[in-house]
Amino acid sequence: MIVKRGNKFLVMDSKDEKVLGTHDSEASAERQLTAIHISQQKNESRIIKFSDFLNEQLMTLEYHDKLNPDFWDGYDLKPEVREKLIQIGHEWAEWAKIPLHAIKDFVFVGGNANFNYTPKSDVDLHLLVDTNEVADCPDFIEDYFEDKKDLWAMKHDIKLYRHPVEIYAQDVDHEFPEGQGVFSLTRNEWIAKPVNQDLDLNNIPAAPKATELKDQIHNMIKHNTDDQTVKSFKETLKDMRSNSIEQEGEFGQGNLIFKELRNLGYLDKINQYIRSKQDQRLSL
Repeated sequence: MIVKRGNKFLVMDSKDEKVLGTHDSEASAERQLTAIHISQQKNESRIIKFSDFLNEQLMTLEYHDKLNPDFWDGYDLKPEVREKLIQIGHEWAEWAKIPLHAIKDFVFVGGNANFNYTPKSDVDLHLLVDTNEVADCPDFIEDYFEDKKDLWAMKHDIKLYRHPVEIYAQDVDHEFPEGQGVFSLTRNEWIAKPVNQDLDLNNIPAAPKATELKDQIHNMIKHNTDDQTVKSFKETLKDMRSNSIEQEGEFGQGNLIFKELRNLGYLDKINQYIRSKQDQRLSL
C-alpha cells in the first residue's frame, strides 16, 4: 500500500508496519508497488519480464515460452474454453441485434492468444461480421459496434479464469496485425498461429516514454484540464498504438506503451475523468 507522509510517498508492507520505499512522487511509488506485486506472482512456465532489462523504468509487460495454460494445452484450445466463448459470442450478438447469418466467425485474439499475456490481460473475443448483411449504414456501423461493446462492459462482468472477457464485432475483411495470434472458434483451428519470438529485451525504449505519459496524465487530472483536451490526448494515444501496430507489428513500441498504460489503469483514469468533467458541464 502507498501512504503519504508530508511531501513523501511511502510504500508499506501489507500490514502497514514496514516501509519498503520512500519516493518524491506518487507515480514513482506506484511503480515500486507494481514491481513488488509482479515479483510475488508465481508461474510454472518461464517468464521473461521486460522490467528486468529496464533498470528502474518499470514495465508490467511479460513474455512467456508457453501459451496461457488456463486456456491452452500446448497450441490446442481447451474444449470448455471454446464452448464458453462461443456461447458468450452468441449471447452478445443476440443482444447487439447482429443477425446470425452475418457472423462469419468467432475468433480469439490478444495477449491470451499469444505469448505476451499478463495477469491483467483480457480474453479478447471478436465477431467477424459481414457488415453488408447488417445494415445499410456504413458510416455508422463501426461506431455502433464500439458503443455496443462499451454498453455490454458496463452491464456485465464476465471472466474466464480471472481474466475479463472483452467482446467486439469487426468487419470480416479487417486485417489483423502481423504477429498477432488469431484462433477460429468456429473451425477450432488457428487462422494465424503465434510464433514465440526472440525479442531483443535489452533494447526497449518504451519505458521512459511510458513514464512520461503517466506523469502527463497525472498532471492533466491534477490541474483540472478541460475534457476536450483530455479527449484529444486519448485519441493521440489510440493513434500512436494503431500506427505502431501497422508499422511494427504486435511488439511495436507504441503498442507496448499503450499496453503499459492500460495495465496500470491509466486509460481507465482518463475515461473516468472525461466522464466526470462532462457530467459537471451538463449539470446545474
